[in-house]
Amino acid sequence: MRVIVTGAMGWTDAGAIRRELEKLPPGSTVVHGDAPGVDVLAGQIARELGFAVEALCKIEADYRRYHRAAWKGLNERMLDSGADLVLAFHPELGEPGRARGSGHMVELAHGRGIEVRGFRD
Repeated sequence: MRVIVTGAMGWTDAGAIRRELEKLPPGSTVVHGDAPGVDVLAGQIARELGFAVEALCKIEADYRRYHRAAWKGLNERMLDSGADLVLAFHPELGEPGRARGSGHMVELAHGRGIEVRGFRD
């Protein structure tokens, strides 16, 4: 199973991430971005659990296309790499005007028919 983990840069609840990653089948791959918080925690925990980890980062093309919102390009590339599931951890997930990066990922995943599980706390 290929899983994208996304969320808040200020997220510190490693236990919530661990609980969800422990549910994944053996041989899963965890994909995350290059931000602190959820991304870093997910990578560390996934490695501890023995999963393959792919950490993608923003590239020049993302900045050329989206400028300061280069995370949009990163989100698109993570989804383009393939995903069966998106796990989104953000305390403001689903609130209008909040959780922009995570919300963008959730919206794109829904548009592609990918299962999304969101966690606010």
